[in-house]
Amino acid sequence: MAKAPLFKIPLLGSLMRKMGAIPVIRRFEADGEVDYSAFFDSCIESLASGDSIAIFPEGASLPQPLMSVIKTGAARLFFLASEKNIKSPIVPIGLNYEQGSIFRSRVVIWIASPLKTDDLLNKYRDSTKDAVRDLTERMSKALEESVFQSDNFLDREFMLYLERIYNDDKVSDSWLERLERMKQFEAGLNTLRDCCYTEITRLRQMLLRHKNLSNLLKKTDYPSGVNRPPSVIHFLLALIGLPIAAIGVLLAFLPYRSCDYIVKHSKKYNMASAATFKVVYSLFLFPVTFIIEAMILHMFFGWAVSILFVVLIIPLSYFTLYFMEWLYEGGWGIPVSLRKSRKTFYNRITYLLEEQNRHIKDLIDKLAARLNKQTS
Repeated sequence: MAKAPLFKIPLLGSLMRKMGAIPVIRRFEADGEVDYSAFFDSCIESLASGDSIAIFPEGASLPQPLMSVIKTGAARLFFLASEKNIKSPIVPIGLNYEQGSIFRSRVVIWIASPLKTDDLLNKYRDSTKDAVRDLTERMSKALEESVFQSDNFLDREFMLYLERIYNDDKVSDSWLERLERMKQFEAGLNTLRDCCYTEITRLRQMLLRHKNLSNLLKKTDYPSGVNRPPSVIHFLLALIGLPIAAIGVLLAFLPYRSCDYIVKHSKKYNMASAATFKVVYSLFLFPVTFIIEAMILHMFFGWAVSILFVVLIIPLSYFTLYFMEWLYEGGWGIPVSLRKSRKTFYNRITYLLEEQNRHIKDLIDKLAARLNKQTS
């Protein structure tokens, strides 16, 4: 299912129809009452043919760190299908992005067990409204257990940073394992929020200080690692890769900036739909630009150079992407003289961070003990 306005977007609308997407008109986007009979008929037809339907039951795509209220449409569809003897088990799926606003952010897709609905089918025959409400509540509960959420973005950042510090000795840095620990933090914070307000406020202040010190440490020196090559090698690698990456940036500059400009100046622009529009326009702008660039190369240098460009443009784009990220993270290294001059300051900040780490972990242990008392 996808909101109806998306089908009016050139290229995207055609792609979605080819993929078998079903348009749905949301009440707040319509003038007056909405007749959903044609919509439900399309859904029933798909289920009857053996297809599955992916539904976003909140009914909206919003940049927020917690679930919205689940709509009743999915439950109503389930019961309508059951009336026609179509088996359509409901499988709750939680989407957990590490940082949803960042391109190529890691994501864990948590697939729960199908919901138990046999008792509700009997209830539906007696009271349609109650059965729909109960099934919607079950979906909501199952989804809440499958996603990490918080009341606001500050709380979310707070828990992300807290988990990173408290579990800094963990071998694995996978988002899946971090997410499982984050769910524990979420449950603990919700339980202690009222009784330990002072301690949690103090913990926030300590984390803020820790974050400031960490940022200062990054600016002071290149993070030391056992297996890192000398900074001279880093500098040479950067020197060799920079001209190649510069070509990649130059070739992709026009479609990249055009896409950004078109999306941000669109009348329908908002944070929730920006990513969708960028993907759509990128599918058109990048290939068209590369084709034009290949034709220009052919006009001036012949077929050989043009074919070489077509073969290399995709690997060049990936190289540029990863190289610029590496460069941004400090991949070029730091000159030896600067390392020596900053050594004292670096060591001092490192010591303060270690002390702050210890205080944070002590406070978390105290809160954990308090949590155990409350839940036991």
